[in-house]
Amino acid sequence: MSIVSIVLIAMVALFFAAMGVFGLLRPSQLVDSLGVLADRPDSRAEVRAVYGGFGIAIAVVLVLAAVDVGDLRFGACVAVAAALGGMAVGRVWSACIEAPSAFYPVWFFLVLEVIMAAMLVLAVALDP
Repeated sequence: MSIVSIVLIAMVALFFAAMGVFGLLRPSQLVDSLGVLADRPDSRAEVRAVYGGFGIAIAVVLVLAAVDVGDLRFGACVAVAAALGGMAVGRVWSACIEAPSAFYPVWFFLVLEVIMAAMLVLAVALDP
């Protein structure tokens, strides 16, 4: 595997790890920046699960993909790229129904998701 592929996958893994840790440790602060209120234990638990636990799990899968444990790289990269693409499509769909009030968070995260999906696809394409 090329160093470029490893770096691309690792960069996306780092994003998910950072989001996961932030979601686990500061759930209210994470969603507050999105205009969502997490003012109860149940809502903070949901943020910890979806942003925290899921983010950490994706980061671990991508680290395993970066070192290609058990030939995991192709499937993991394609699956995470597809998930990121689906999130981006959801944001576009939402913007068609209700215009976002500002660039952040809708368009900012759309751009980030498209870039990260492209990075994973490129990583796989570089080392078929």
